[in-house]
Amino acid sequence: MFGLKVKKKRNKAEKGLILANKAAKDSQGDTEALQEEPSHQEGPRGDLVHDDASIFPVPSASPKRRSKLLTKIHDGEVRSQNYQIAITITEARQLVGENIDPVVTIEIGDEKKQSTVKEGTNSPFYNEYFVFDFIGPQVHLFDKIIKISVFHHKLIGSVLIGSFKVDLGTVYNQPGHQFCNKWALLTDPGDIRTGTKGYLKCDISVMGKGDVLKTSPKTSDTEEPIEKNLLIPNGFPLERPWARFYVRLYKAEGLPKMNSSIMANVTKAFVGDSKDLVDPFVEVSFAGQMGRTTVQKNCADPVWHEQVIFKEMFPPLCRRVKIQVWDEGSMNDVALATHFIDLKKISNEQDGDKGFLPTFGPAWINLYGSPRNHSLMDDYQEMNEGFGEGVSFRGRILVEIAVEILSGRAQESKFSKALKELKLPSKDKDSKSSKGKDKADKTEDGKSQQASNKTNSTEVEVESFDVPPEIVPEKNEEFLLFGAFFEATMIDRKIGDKPISFEVSIGNFGNLIDGGSHHGSKKSAESAEEDLLPLLHEGQGDVAHDVPIPMASTTHPEKPLVTEGNRNYNYLPFEAKKPCVYFISSWGDQTFRLHWSNMLEKMADFLEESIEEVRELIKISQEAPEEKMKTVLSDFISRSSAFISEAEKKPKMLNQTTLDKKRLTLCWQELEAMCKEAKGIIQQQKKKLSVDEMIHEAQNFVEKIRFLVDEPQHTIPDVFIWMLSNNRRVAYARIASKDLLYSPVAGQMGKHCGKIKTHFLKPPGKRPAGWSVQAKVDVYLWLGSIKHASAILDNLPVGYEAEMSSKGAGTNHPPSNLLYQEQHVFQLRAHMYQARGLIAADSNGLSDPFAKVTFLSHCQTTKIISQTLSPTWNQMLLFNDLVLHGDVKELAESPPLVVVELYDSDAVGKPEYLGATVAAPVVKLADQDYEPPRLCYHPIFCGNLSGGDLLAVFELLQVPPSGLQGLPPVEPPDITQIYPVPANIRPVLSKYRVEVLFWGVREMKKVQLLSVDRPQALIECGGQGVKSCVIQSYKNNPNFSIQADAFEVELPENELLHPPLSICVVDWRAFGRSTLVGTYTINYLKQFLCKLREPLAPITQVDGTQPGHDISDSLTATESSGAHSSSQDPPADHIYVDVEPPPTVVPDSAQAQPAILVDVPDSSPMLEPEHTPVAQEPPKDGKPKDPRKPSRRSTKRRKRTIADESAENVIDWWSKYYASLKKAQKAKERNPKGKKGNTEAKPDEVVVDIEDGPKKKKDKMLKKKPKDDGIPNLAILQIYDGDLESEFNNFEDWVKTFELFRGKSTEDDHGLDGDRVIGKFKGSFCIYKSPQDSSSEDSGQLRIQQGIPPNHPVTVLIRVYIVAAFNLSPADPDGKSDPYIVIKLGKTEIKDRDKYIPKQLNPVFGRSFEIQATFPKESLLSILIYDHDMIGTDDLIGETKIDLENRFYSKHRAICGLQSQYEIEGYNAWRDTSKPTEILTKLCKDNKLDGPYFHPGKIQIGNQVFSGKTIFTEEDTDETVESYEHLALKVLHSWEDIPEVGCRLVPEHIETRPLYHKDKPGMEQGRLQMWVDMFPKDMPQPGPPVDISPRRPKGYELRVTIWNTEDVILEDENIFTGQKSSDIYVKGWLKGLEDDKQETDVHYNSLTGEGNFNWRFLFPFQYLPAEKQMVITKRENIFSLEKMECKTPAVLVLQVWDFERLSSDDFLGTLEMNLNSFPRAAKSAKACDLAKFENASEETKISIFQQKRVRGWWPFSKSKELTGKVEAEFHLVTAEEAEKNPVGKARKEPEPLAKPNRPDTSFSWFMSPFKCLYYLIWKNYKKYIIIAFILIILIIFLVLFIYTLPGAISRRIVVGS
Repeated sequence: MFGLKVKKKRNKAEKGLILANKAAKDSQGDTEALQEEPSHQEGPRGDLVHDDASIFPVPSASPKRRSKLLTKIHDGEVRSQNYQIAITITEARQLVGENIDPVVTIEIGDEKKQSTVKEGTNSPFYNEYFVFDFIGPQVHLFDKIIKISVFHHKLIGSVLIGSFKVDLGTVYNQPGHQFCNKWALLTDPGDIRTGTKGYLKCDISVMGKGDVLKTSPKTSDTEEPIEKNLLIPNGFPLERPWARFYVRLYKAEGLPKMNSSIMANVTKAFVGDSKDLVDPFVEVSFAGQMGRTTVQKNCADPVWHEQVIFKEMFPPLCRRVKIQVWDEGSMNDVALATHFIDLKKISNEQDGDKGFLPTFGPAWINLYGSPRNHSLMDDYQEMNEGFGEGVSFRGRILVEIAVEILSGRAQESKFSKALKELKLPSKDKDSKSSKGKDKADKTEDGKSQQASNKTNSTEVEVESFDVPPEIVPEKNEEFLLFGAFFEATMIDRKIGDKPISFEVSIGNFGNLIDGGSHHGSKKSAESAEEDLLPLLHEGQGDVAHDVPIPMASTTHPEKPLVTEGNRNYNYLPFEAKKPCVYFISSWGDQTFRLHWSNMLEKMADFLEESIEEVRELIKISQEAPEEKMKTVLSDFISRSSAFISEAEKKPKMLNQTTLDKKRLTLCWQELEAMCKEAKGIIQQQKKKLSVDEMIHEAQNFVEKIRFLVDEPQHTIPDVFIWMLSNNRRVAYARIASKDLLYSPVAGQMGKHCGKIKTHFLKPPGKRPAGWSVQAKVDVYLWLGSIKHASAILDNLPVGYEAEMSSKGAGTNHPPSNLLYQEQHVFQLRAHMYQARGLIAADSNGLSDPFAKVTFLSHCQTTKIISQTLSPTWNQMLLFNDLVLHGDVKELAESPPLVVVELYDSDAVGKPEYLGATVAAPVVKLADQDYEPPRLCYHPIFCGNLSGGDLLAVFELLQVPPSGLQGLPPVEPPDITQIYPVPANIRPVLSKYRVEVLFWGVREMKKVQLLSVDRPQALIECGGQGVKSCVIQSYKNNPNFSIQADAFEVELPENELLHPPLSICVVDWRAFGRSTLVGTYTINYLKQFLCKLREPLAPITQVDGTQPGHDISDSLTATESSGAHSSSQDPPADHIYVDVEPPPTVVPDSAQAQPAILVDVPDSSPMLEPEHTPVAQEPPKDGKPKDPRKPSRRSTKRRKRTIADESAENVIDWWSKYYASLKKAQKAKERNPKGKKGNTEAKPDEVVVDIEDGPKKKKDKMLKKKPKDDGIPNLAILQIYDGDLESEFNNFEDWVKTFELFRGKSTEDDHGLDGDRVIGKFKGSFCIYKSPQDSSSEDSGQLRIQQGIPPNHPVTVLIRVYIVAAFNLSPADPDGKSDPYIVIKLGKTEIKDRDKYIPKQLNPVFGRSFEIQATFPKESLLSILIYDHDMIGTDDLIGETKIDLENRFYSKHRAICGLQSQYEIEGYNAWRDTSKPTEILTKLCKDNKLDGPYFHPGKIQIGNQVFSGKTIFTEEDTDETVESYEHLALKVLHSWEDIPEVGCRLVPEHIETRPLYHKDKPGMEQGRLQMWVDMFPKDMPQPGPPVDISPRRPKGYELRVTIWNTEDVILEDENIFTGQKSSDIYVKGWLKGLEDDKQETDVHYNSLTGEGNFNWRFLFPFQYLPAEKQMVITKRENIFSLEKMECKTPAVLVLQVWDFERLSSDDFLGTLEMNLNSFPRAAKSAKACDLAKFENASEETKISIFQQKRVRGWWPFSKSKELTGKVEAEFHLVTAEEAEKNPVGKARKEPEPLAKPNRPDTSFSWFMSPFKCLYYLIWKNYKKYIIIAFILIILIIFLVLFIYTLPGAISRRIVVGS
């Protein structure tokens, strides 16, 4: 076959389509030679293949012979980033243990932090905030584990209660990168059988640079359902059972043989030992634990057969398993390679039969890392530890992963099915091996069962497992890799002075150092060469010979030549002769995995390209992008269907693992679901989607498919192309083998298989700054099974002769060179028009750019354009006499690529690299007609950084026989011999007029050590421009005196080709010198294009009337009296709008009206229209229940109402604040996924009852419910989660702010160029086509000036209100801060140092400041939060800056927020200097609107009429008063609904501004709640500032009387009698005030559990009723100088104890009661029940702050068991009452308690030993004692009798009577 000298081009039709599924034919028997012709294929399978082939066409956009063009030359490296992990520990509940002192520790990596210790509680409240800062690459940082543990604190050795683990990646993948208010389930890693050990409520967030943290309110609800709010990602089951994760390590192959330790290598040098010097072992890490195998000595192909077993809850909260191969060294171990397995990729979380447990293999994992050059020191060691991209194959390892859910409890049923499937033989091999495997599984299970009995801890186990001597001898297949090098240019001069060769390798095959790898076929490199392999089986008449195939993995070394026109680059002259490489490698045949991946990837690529086309259509503003989008989705559906029909057949393949089958099912099921969605979108089933939404959905499909493409089970390793300079490896490219894999089915073929692909080689390891391309290589690669070897040359450009190597005897092996004899002469024309958005490379923030255009071995350079980031070269570069080899049609289809590099020219030193792009030239052959090409933008990249766009086009013209004269003519060059871009290629230009608004410059920093004093702005676009006037003194007035100017410029008609507009600011210095300060480039002018409007005359006059007169009349009327009425009748065609609800509704719609309205139909800007005119309605009765205040009403009544509920409170600003918080929170609960700005309801829908008193639990959302009770509605304000600017488009409605940059742009600061900003320019632009007739051009005033205020200085009174800050970064070593406020405005600085708040990260400031300022000089308000230090300077925590000028002039009227309702006095007194009617009148006047006209019950503006209540009743005098202020305020709130001129007006609000620190750019350091009011000094003076000083906590005294106890468990046992008793006493304290613990006396020797005490505890405390929090002020420790304040729920703890004399007292039971909400007491001890107490509903609970006095029985518990009952009385009094009516502690005066009447048995042994004898012995045993006494006397008598009787008898006998 290879004997054919010139290969003829074959048609597609002639190419046979072979079986779609390679593995299916493998199963027929691999011994059969596959010689199938197309004619042999028939039936449905054949048809499917045809469909398949047609469904996956090669996109027409990319040439057939070349891979798709990629403009990005090199990927950026993995960069280290800053991350901040913030953890708030709120509280714990249900902790296991008795009388524990819990403390929380947080460990992340090596860092460890600890909370305070809470005493004697199972539900401690902490509310502590911890911050950890980390720097590192994202990939590795996200594997770090957050371990949160709760310990029982002891002086020596704390005891672990439970712990919880989650990795950073899981947190970062959550919405908003955080878990918020979630409960972490605590378990004991030492014993997994014990179940839940408690719950810990915490927030965890992981923030990177520029991430915005979404805040959420802290809630502490006693009845919160913990189990439904666990800290687990969405979609995880609530019950997570324990599981065993088995990681089985079979063996490894092809590891680097060299030992990495120096000593071993020295030994080898002396001893000459030729053994493998590597001692490998494997380390597996998962969920923060690690297990390692044994070490295999001196073995590069070790066999372990060991399994590492982890125990973790399933699904785990840690995503990746890390497998690391190490080499044991005498000094230290060295990592050989690292691989990560993502569990998400080897499992499926879906419910039902779709989901499957993690399963993997047994499959090979290919390892990559540093180059295998046996040097003593490895410069690239960190690659082997998993950092960065591996540059070389470092062996492979056979691994299996399985998961077994541990049975027990209810979880088994859920997972048993999946488990059984998992336990099936995991490979479809021959039956013998399956049995062997089954046996192995059984023995292994037996072992694991034993192990589980032995240990139930989560400790990692490592054990060996039995497998047959060979698992299944893996069926290896021979793969041929063939490559042809077409071009090697742009070789760096530094490496080009030595001979250059290229090496291609797969695994260790083709690698010069390790030789042909010996794994798989077990052949050495030498034997591989001699092996006789029949390469081809072709039925073309010639006999298939067995010809040896030599290995030729390296090209012949050649000395490079210097590139013409660029001495920095060399090239290899591969002109007619293209060198080839080829070699055979041997791998397991699992190519089906790669085929499926390729099919999916092509679908994803095609869909992505189609989406991009639709986006382009939208840009051009063409019609029918929707239709195109639907076509795209239909196409996607048909492609998916082809895949699904193929996959559903579940084709049988060799060596399939469980994961292979599961993944295939998953793929087609996912595609099926996507098809269904796509069909829904096409048919618009749910709702009509916009094109943007359709694109978003399609983009989601792409992401889902891309996830499925990545195949976790590796097969053939990646292909490496190395460039060798003098046999030293200098640069490489790495290509995934799946992209090169051949398949007879077009859809399954790799995207680069058999195509010429351009590779830009990169140096290995960390690349130095400013590195350039090492070489550009165009190479044709083909990889496939030997049985398809006949196809290796199929897609080569035709017209070659195959040249065989001298070694080969026959013609039956691949060619060593390709000779292209045919040659053609071409001319390349590079039309370099302009570039935009280039990177700044000079210190002044500009560049001097020029471009180098490289094509083959030629290079030319454009002229240098000085000092710009958007150069216009307008230059054509001509490359003459380019000789291209090969078929001319092929060249037209697949021309070589053009590389354009941009550089910055420097006077000294070499040019600096700015980026590069790649483009394909437009080819015109000699016999084709010439059509001028169109210019288009090519994206420029500098590494990963976007470096702008290049507007250019490249033509490759074939020179006809007649010579250059036959080519299209070129325009003559200029004096410098520079050819311009021909006129027919340059864009078509039109005359545009650019109007510029010059407002001023701001925040100018020093330039060249001097302050900027006389700045001037220069605007340039398309070669034309305009200058502003010079500001005479920047310090005195930074505004331009002349506001606007205009210039005319020729711009392309095509909007996409518009050149950039640049803003330069220069500073004029002494002697007429000017210095460039900074620049800004606007790359896209579309935002400033203005449409030609109608003549502006009609706007000044509406409805033919002259409104000015009426407005002024109305205005004077407004000011003169309360009643307004206009004599003019409104026009007939006006629209009526009711701005008030009908009388049945709560009268004050604005009560609950938030400051921003939800979208309301135009016809009713606020509420639904009323059916009866309001004006005709008299008030219903004389005393309205209308909470809207008439103009003169006071708030006395309101105060009285709330006082009835809770005598402690008065309505103040904080009432309004808490009401607003509650409102926002409820709105979020109702609409959790609501879009921004929709967090509030329509004003008539919701009314919030707010009272700061005890009935807060009854606050409910009421819909349109009449208010009968006396609880007032509070006015509320809008609380924004972010700053005000983000809500109102930065207030750039009148002028835009452009940051001026100076200095070099680097990759580090891209996106957050804080250090490069030198100042700001304020201005705006208006661009429109110049009008044809010059008469209408400008009538004195430019169009851009309309509506712009004059920019002369304005004096303003500014009030800054700082409410609170939260989550401040700790500034002190103890993890706390002492924050205080500093305010800077111009030269004014206010330091609030004396009012610092000690030891607080969530301070409530409640401070207001008043400053007088002059705009524009003092317009930037800085609010800084400092940390107060006793010694040394104070540290800045963070700062925020506000541009007050933008707010002041904005049409959104941000000077003073509009309140939700109008009142004259009280907590919600109107604080603006103008009344609502005055504001409305001014707005109408400014916007040239007709009106406002005031009529009873309505206000008319233009032809819109707003109706509402205007007559009110005075409370005190019952007089009716007319006031239009309330209605005018409603109209202002709905101002955005006014046609044409309407916009949202800023409501009364609190904004939440992030704080930043310049040392940590982009990282939030906390948040600040605040607002700013501004009042012009030329207006009436405002009233006093709002008092927002923090509420002082109120003093209370809780009097707890312990009367009796019952049924207390008896712990002591009498040693004599065995009788049980207890010495009972009761302890009590308020949580947080443990120093004030109080105890009763001891009721000794209680035999029934009854105790009598009559003992009083007194607990004074400070309390904030509004927050339901107790305020504790105390020193943290004895060394603390200041007291710290913390807030905690008021919880009373009562404990019952057993008194012990000699040992420590025994804890018997506890009772914890939240004083705000605790269950009612039982009336008797018998009725007191623990179950009732624990399960009490929220409705039945009571609050001591409401009840004041409670008495009854409550249960004590221990380990959830009833251990006693206590009768107690709680009496709450205020501090004042306590002072007036004091009582004594214990039983003391005043009001002493009577001594309890205790039974006689109650006494102490030690105090009354006789009593003890009497009661314990005599009382119980007296009859026994008496009997014993009598018996003893009788016995003594008998003994004495017997003893004396003989003597007496004998004496009697002797003496006689």
